[in-house]
Order: sequence, then C-alpha cells, then structure tokens
Amino acid sequence: MFYSGSDGLDASIALAVRFGLPRPERLRSTLKALDAELKNGTFHYRYTGVDQEEGCFLACTFWIAEALALSGQAGQEMFVEAVAGLNRGTGIYSEMVAPQDGSYLGSLPQGLTHLALLGAATTLFGRDKQTP
Repeated sequence: MFYSGSDGLDASIALAVRFGLPRPERLRSTLKALDAELKNGTFHYRYTGVDQEEGCFLACTFWIAEALALSGQAGQEMFVEAVAGLNRGTGIYSEMVAPQDGSYLGSLPQGLTHLALLGAATTLFGRDKQTP
C-alpha cells in the first residue's frame, strides 16, 4: 500500500495536480520521482515493484505528462513520444504495453488509456490546437 511517507510510488498521484495542492514544489519533486523510478523506455509502470508482474500502464504516462504541464513543467515531449510509440495505425490503445518491444498487453481497447490521452492532449495543446 502506498501512502504519504512510504517508500513506494503510485503514478495515480499525478492526478492530484488537478486539485491544486498547497505545496507545488513538493508535487513537482514527486512528479520527477515518478518519472525517474517508474519509467521504462517511453512508458511508466503504475507503481513501485510492479515491473515483475505486468507491463507499463499507459494511462500513467499520460497522467504524468498532463501533471507536468499543469505544474508548470513541459510534458509535451513525453506525450508526443508516447503517442508515437503506440502508433499501430488504428488509434486504438491497450491497457498496458511491454516496455521491451511495445507489444500491447491487457484489455484492448482500454477506455482509461483513451481518456488519459484525451485529457493530456487537451491540457497540453488546447481544444483549438492540432495535436501532433
């Protein structure tokens, strides 16, 4: 279980940026830690230690990219790299990917992945701008 003060990280904390937490510097350092510890190649695992059990959870990469933007940091490059890494010509994304070869894992299609992608795209590029 992950909680404030524990040694483990859970990427879902990136969603907390939307609530405007009172210590933005701590949130920025948390986002940096998420990226450093949970990232494998282009994508992120959901939480500490899950890399032995499952693939990278795609929604997490989009949550982190959006959180970076909302906290005043650049998330565009992460977003663009993730979308490019998922390009299969269909626009349909799975729940997870294998970081070694990018193969889809888990449920397909995965609504949570699509929702996270759309949220990040709207935050990063605005409603009226073209996404890459």
